[in-house]
Amino acid sequence: MDCFLQEMRSRRSFFKYLLACGCGCLAPRLVSASSWNPQDEAKAAAKNSLADHALLLEEFQKFNAGALQYMTQAYGSDVACSISGQAGKEFEALLPLIPDLGGARNIVIGDFPVAMWCVGYFRPMKAHGKTAEQLGKMIYDLFEAKLRLLPETASLSEGAKQFTPEHIVKLKEWAQWTQKRDYPASWVAVFAQGDGVDFDYGYDYSECAIVKYLKAHGADEVAPYICLNDFIKSRTYGTGLSRTKTLALGYDVCNFRYRKGRPVNQDWSTEISIIKQSAKARSL
Repeated sequence: MDCFLQEMRSRRSFFKYLLACGCGCLAPRLVSASSWNPQDEAKAAAKNSLADHALLLEEFQKFNAGALQYMTQAYGSDVACSISGQAGKEFEALLPLIPDLGGARNIVIGDFPVAMWCVGYFRPMKAHGKTAEQLGKMIYDLFEAKLRLLPETASLSEGAKQFTPEHIVKLKEWAQWTQKRDYPASWVAVFAQGDGVDFDYGYDYSECAIVKYLKAHGADEVAPYICLNDFIKSRTYGTGLSRTKTLALGYDVCNFRYRKGRPVNQDWSTEISIIKQSAKARSL
């Protein structure tokens, strides 16, 4: 496709991507983890975002449209078009090989597509001399732009739901379910009961599907940057995330701690030096 036409089409697609922010791939899609039985498998598959390859491709194309604009400004039209086109091919090749993460019972399954986006872009960007940090920053900036369009009242209302007793029950059930390790490519978590002072609730990941997937595809150096999206999401929804450890940086857990209404003081600017120091230490 002519690069000029591709850019024009990308603008229309990117505006749709931004306007569709209410159901973005990066936000967890909460589904009930209770009353599960084997007969629900077929029904769950229809709701499983990873089972719908057409939807995954559509969401990637919207993201890719924004990425094309972003890269055009940063690297010029020729490089941007080359990376964008190759990333599309890489992403499509990943669709038949998506790992089984447990279907609709896995309440954080909606977080996973970003890992596929990273793998799709990793090699094309590297071929043009771009770094994992540059890929991570692009995804971070596009996600932040998307979240900025959310009405504040709507986002805070949605965030408040994450502190309801019903949601806490779902998280506890989900964490217990992950500990069975029925799906090796998925997350494994332990729920952390809050004290009402330092945090309301939390959970520790001892295994992360995104980190495992990136490592399996040789793109694990992108993982620490992708983790930073959690902070801008929490800031938007008012869920007060604090986190001092991640598997992506070599710790034994990712220690998520949430406190309703607490300011989120971590973001790209505060964490980038930590990521660089960790990368330097591991290279020695």
